[in-house]
Amino acid sequence: GFSLIEVAIVLVIISVLVSIVAIPLSTQLEQRRIEDTNKQLETIKEALIGYALANGRFPCAAGPTDNGRESLTTTAALGVCNKYIGFVPAVTLGLSPIDSSGFAVDAWGLTQNRIGYAVSRVNVPAGTIPIPPSCTLPLDNVFTKTDGMRSATMSCLGDTSLPLSLNMLTVTTTTVTNVAAGCNPVNLTTKAPFVVFSLGKNAATGGTDPDEAQNKNNSATTFVSHTPTPAGSCAGEFDDLVTWPSLNTIFARMVQAGKLP
Repeated sequence: GFSLIEVAIVLVIISVLVSIVAIPLSTQLEQRRIEDTNKQLETIKEALIGYALANGRFPCAAGPTDNGRESLTTTAALGVCNKYIGFVPAVTLGLSPIDSSGFAVDAWGLTQNRIGYAVSRVNVPAGTIPIPPSCTLPLDNVFTKTDGMRSATMSCLGDTSLPLSLNMLTVTTTTVTNVAAGCNPVNLTTKAPFVVFSLGKNAATGGTDPDEAQNKNNSATTFVSHTPTPAGSCAGEFDDLVTWPSLNTIFARMVQAGKLP
C-alpha cells in the first residue's frame, strides 16, 4: 500500500495539475463570454436597424422600470423620449432571450449586465446655433420620430463641413489626456445615430475609473471604446464592449427599404 507521505505527494501533484488546467479554462471561459457578448451586441444593432427600416425611426431607450419597452413620452410622430440613454428596449424589438423583467443581458448574466443603449436626440430649435447650409431648422428628435431622418434630409445629417457639421453621439478612444502614459483621445465617430454597449465582466463592481464611468453616465452624448486595460493604467480599468452603426450604412439600408430619401 501507499504510505501517507506518498499519498500526500500524489495529492500535491494532482492539485498542481488541476491549477495548471484551471487557469487556461478560466481564460477560455472569459474569452467565450466576450465573443458571445460581441455577437449579441451586433444582433441588437441589426435589430435596431431593422426597426428603423420598418418604422422610419429608432426606438427610445428603456428605463429601469419600463420592462424592456421603449420609454416614449408622447407619440412616434413627435418622437419625444423619456429616455435617450438607458437599456436596450428588448421587448419593443422582439429580442430573446431576455431576463424576467424584459431586458437583454450580456454573457455575464447579472442584473448589472443589462445591455445599454443610447440614441441620438439631435434637437436644434430654429435660430439657436449655426448649422450647415444643407440643414433647415428646426431639427427635433430626428432619429426617434417617424420619418425624422427623411425630414432632416441625408445631406444635412451627413454634412461634414466643420465646424458646422451636425454632431450626433460621439465615440472616443479615451476621456483622459496623458500621451506619455498612453492615453491620447481620438474620436472614432461624432455621427453615431445610436450606441449599444455592455459594461463587461466588472459591471457589478467596476465603473469608477474615468472611461468606464463615462459609459455609465446617464446624460452622456460621448461614449468610450478601446481595448481592455487593467487598473493602474492611465484611464484605469476598462472592459466595456461598445458598438455603433455607420451613418452611411443606415442611409444605404433605408434608401433600399424606401424610407429615404
